[in-house]
Amino acid sequence: MPDSNDALSDEAPQAGLDFVVKGMTCEGCAARVTNAARRVPGATRVKLDLDAATLRVLGSTDAAAITAAVKDAGYVLERG
Repeated sequence: MPDSNDALSDEAPQAGLDFVVKGMTCEGCAARVTNAARRVPGATRVKLDLDAATLRVLGSTDAAAITAAVKDAGYVLERG
């Protein structure tokens, strides 16, 4: 499946938060995780890979805020 979010490859490298997503099984799940991460203040870019079950968030936010938002959406994140 192609990335469900903005491509990051055309930008200069940026520091980001990387996670493994637990419990994500379909494109609907991917959309819920992506939307939850995007709503976190300071998250400027979100890239999710459903096949690899990974999430990368760029911006000025912290891992706890992303983890809490995704947990509220019904999924578990582990730092990747």
